[in-house]
Amino acid sequence: MIYFEIKDLKVFENVDAKIFNKNNFRGTTNIATLGEENEESLIFIDLNLKNKKDILTKTKANLIICDPKTFNDYNLSSKCYIVAENPKLLFVKAINNILQQNNSLNKKGIDSTAKIHKDAKIHPNTFIGAHCYIGNCEIDEGTIIYSGCNIYDNVKIGKNVVIDSGVVIGSAGFGFVRDEEGIPHQFPQLGKVIIENDVEIGANTCIDRGALGDTIIHKGVKIDNLVQIAHNVEIGEYTYIMGHSAIAGSVKIGKNCWIAPSLILNKISIGDNVTIGFGSNVLKSVRSNTTVMGNPASQIEKYINIQHKLKKI
Repeated sequence: MIYFEIKDLKVFENVDAKIFNKNNFRGTTNIATLGEENEESLIFIDLNLKNKKDILTKTKANLIICDPKTFNDYNLSSKCYIVAENPKLLFVKAINNILQQNNSLNKKGIDSTAKIHKDAKIHPNTFIGAHCYIGNCEIDEGTIIYSGCNIYDNVKIGKNVVIDSGVVIGSAGFGFVRDEEGIPHQFPQLGKVIIENDVEIGANTCIDRGALGDTIIHKGVKIDNLVQIAHNVEIGEYTYIMGHSAIAGSVKIGKNCWIAPSLILNKISIGDNVTIGFGSNVLKSVRSNTTVMGNPASQIEKYINIQHKLKKI
């Protein structure tokens, strides 16, 4: 149960929802998981939740977010309902609106322990936490950089980017050339890192700068904790990358992909709307609108067939 006060229903009037039984609303003091709610709780009923009837007839919560069918089937006249086709999305939008109004997401200022390059271009409406190092780079409006991050030179960060603690952006990529005696010499890493608007980067993730081109993270990409993104990688808009994924150099990933913890070989391409399953080793390019998994990764139909045959053996 999380303390969270809602005094009126105006916040729900700015999102695509209908409000029923307004007179029953008495305000909330908390957001609760199912089974922990009280008379002052806000809860939401997800579309895929089972036993909705049992939950709604027994819940103590006064304010309930649900979908139209659930409301029509199980509503109680003593409760206040916020009804939308996607109740989880409505919950996210409404709570974020409240946080914005309360300035909970509007962090500003540079901590006194942060070290900033004299030529860095940082919008005044940004937040840089304790013990960060910011090199000669550009950071746009509304971006939040939490403590202990290191942003190297030649990094460009867009608007409303969230970078969690311990992230390193712009370090040299892993590229070497051996001479006649087998001694490795680092290939020049001269490129940039470009991070577009509304990107989120989880704690302790590393994003290398490009070698002769740029590493580019496009708008709305969400990157989990402990992800390695090598030099010259390009990730398309609104792709999700889960923790412990490692993406090798020069990989191109399309839009709206979902990448579970996996390894992706260098210089291959991943199309749009691709799903990569848990524990996959992706060794060749994947076309758009495909699901792959396994080691080596293959289309989901082939993977299931192989597993079926292995069980028989």
